[in-house]
Amino acid sequence: MEKYILLIALLYGLHISNSVAEDAPRFDNGILTIPRVDTPEQIGQYQNVQFKLSAEGHWELLAATPAFQALIDDITIQILESFPVQIHVQVSGNLPTPCRELGPIHQRFSDNFFEIAIHVTQLQTFVACAQVLEPFQTTIPLDVYGLPQGRYQVRVNDKSANFELTADNLMNYD
Repeated sequence: MEKYILLIALLYGLHISNSVAEDAPRFDNGILTIPRVDTPEQIGQYQNVQFKLSAEGHWELLAATPAFQALIDDITIQILESFPVQIHVQVSGNLPTPCRELGPIHQRFSDNFFEIAIHVTQLQTFVACAQVLEPFQTTIPLDVYGLPQGRYQVRVNDKSANFELTADNLMNYD
């Protein structure tokens, strides 16, 4: 029985380490792969960027996949009744075809501004794909713990909304 528990714990740990490692750059067989590259214009603008070290010691760009963003119809800010306050962004939109799925969702925060990019990825299909919109909904939690009171802006792809924290959002144990 003890062996089975150890095996389950090991497999669970491998699953967790693989899911965390997907966001980390990796270097295999002389190729450096960076899963996400942000630009000032867009978070996650490029995905799976690959470089190879040349014989002269310079990095050569092998591949950079431009990220395609989901079509966003509406975003709604939900302020949960808890302390510290939790804030979720409910997003509804469309995938350009049923042959695409929601891809990585990336966030960055700076100067009271949350920027979120929702990307789509192509599914591997062997049949023609109908050119119809595929609706989706998702909820994205924001990391608001420790933020001071104030007004904040959220942008998801091309849609924006605001919310206000009426008090500093941290536990006070004094």
